Amino acid sequence: MLYDDFKPIVDLVLNNWTALQLAVEHGMGAPGGEKTAQLMAVYIARYCVENIVDRDDLSELIEDLMDEEFDTVCHDNSPKEIASLLLLFLGMLKNGQHDEVRAQIDALPKCQKWLSQPIHDSVPPQCHGNPDDDTTSSSSEEDDSENEQNDDEASSSNINHGQEPMDEDVQVEPGWTVVRTRRRK
Repeated sequence: MLYDDFKPIVDLVLNNWTALQLAVEHGMGAPGGEKTAQLMAVYIARYCVENIVDRDDLSELIEDLMDEEFDTVCHDNSPKEIASLLLLFLGMLKNGQHDEVRAQIDALPKCQKWLSQPIHDSVPPQCHGNPDDDTTSSSSEEDDSENEQNDDEASSSNINHGQEPMDEDVQVEPGWTVVRTRRRK
């Protein structure tokens, strides 16, 4: 009974979590990120209902799941915030405060509910390919010569034309943006 009430709340909270959403959208970790996120929600809900959990334990579990399943480490303290919110809702459910739970849920930001969709058997394609999958790799000489030509063009376009140089230790893959914080004076 408690699991049935708590699982939709876990789905809602994880639906609103930007780190998880970005990890799934960008194909982090293994193929089938959406299915993995759905299974993660089931696991978290069961873990909370079946165990006596504190915020640090749940936060560590969430951090481990994000790292193991999505190769993602959150440096923004969001796993602790997610853990605190989930435990707040779980405590209210255990105390029978269903009206308060509904009021808190209504106060959450509205978003697309992608985690509560049925789990599909199909695996979504990855944008970055899978090295073990023969369909994403090609070994034709034509592709190799195109890659060599593109590498030559890329190296010649990196000449500094009075622009501010990027940090040499930061390598950005195509499709990603480096976000830097402002330095405080």
